[in-house]
Amino acid sequence: MLLAAKSSTALLSKHAPIGSGRSATNIRRAVIDSLGRRQNSVRALGSGNAIATATKGGIGHHFFSAIDGNHRGFRSSATACRMSIADTPLGKAKEGEQLLDGLDVYTVPSREDGHPLTVYGIGGDESEPTCEDHVLLMLHGRTWSSVPVYHLLGGPLNAEKGLESRSLMEALHDKNIRVYSMDFRGFGGTPADASGGVEPNRCMEDVESVLDWLAKRHGCKTPEKVSLMGWSQGALVAQLAAQRDKPLFSRLILYGSIFDPMVRFPRDPLYLRNPPEVEPLRNTFDAAIEDFTIEGTIPPKAATYFADAALLADPIKAQWKHMYQFNNCDPARVHVPTLVVVGDQDPYAPLHVQSTLFTNLGRGTDRTWSILSDADHAVHLLEGRSRFQSIVTSFIMNSKKIGKETVF
Repeated sequence: MLLAAKSSTALLSKHAPIGSGRSATNIRRAVIDSLGRRQNSVRALGSGNAIATATKGGIGHHFFSAIDGNHRGFRSSATACRMSIADTPLGKAKEGEQLLDGLDVYTVPSREDGHPLTVYGIGGDESEPTCEDHVLLMLHGRTWSSVPVYHLLGGPLNAEKGLESRSLMEALHDKNIRVYSMDFRGFGGTPADASGGVEPNRCMEDVESVLDWLAKRHGCKTPEKVSLMGWSQGALVAQLAAQRDKPLFSRLILYGSIFDPMVRFPRDPLYLRNPPEVEPLRNTFDAAIEDFTIEGTIPPKAATYFADAALLADPIKAQWKHMYQFNNCDPARVHVPTLVVVGDQDPYAPLHVQSTLFTNLGRGTDRTWSILSDADHAVHLLEGRSRFQSIVTSFIMNSKKIGKETVF
């Protein structure tokens, strides 16, 4: 089940990891020395910006880091030794360059333990981030990275090959939305931490770290123009973030949410002496392609491209744990303008459950429910995806603003 500057890409696979325990100066020196051997251009731009620019085989590479003097070493014992996208399957694979084409990649430290979180933005945007921008952060779901999910066949290289982009990031960027997506720990370009697992509350905290970084990047003193979208299981993470006392965003998009008030995840046993060892499971092509269920809604070649990209980014199935934390999802505690959007034939988000989600959202803010016909779980990748794009854009641009008393 599928659960989302200046360069073309930012791939770190052959360079010193940004955000390791080494000092920022040493990191810059290592990256610059490595790139210099290939006559790459270099520039130092300070915290939160590109620290190196390179070209290789026609693909531009930019390195970005939000790490400052307060985050030069990752302090948590829960953080693994692998400290950057360079140590992930997405960063190591040669084909990763093509998946990241058209994107800029940022390393953002978690506010909780400093773990490096990989964030993606559209490359080639010469405009400076400002507080007037409509900013959207997109969360992926249970199984696959944001790169194949939200940037399928995007970038200039695929365009040169005559391949039709199915990148939601590019489509929304073209509608004047500053789009970002991120990978949870252990997915795509974000390395796993030492726990080896993915848990809902940790994901929510990491989302807040990225939202905080986006607010600073765009100079936002209030979350008035910041939106958060979660797809499938990612919608549950987004909902948890919306239930906080002071959400760091003003609009919520629950896309294909798997929320179901009748599903209660069991808590973990407390006193096991011999807990079972969980063997890593490989993801499969069939699992990657199973969300496409309606004949004629996506060409076979495009579906195959998605499956191949998904397996490259996430060859090993991420291990979710402490799922009972999702039991805290309560629509009545959501008090920001909310869009509930779903395909009418989504097997994971049946309409009668979506109705329960929508009708129980907190009162006092705009609520919109949109059902797209002839669509299943992956609406944004299908032939009719322009309808989805228009609905999301309209909601972000036109929904009622939150009160001015809400500040970061």
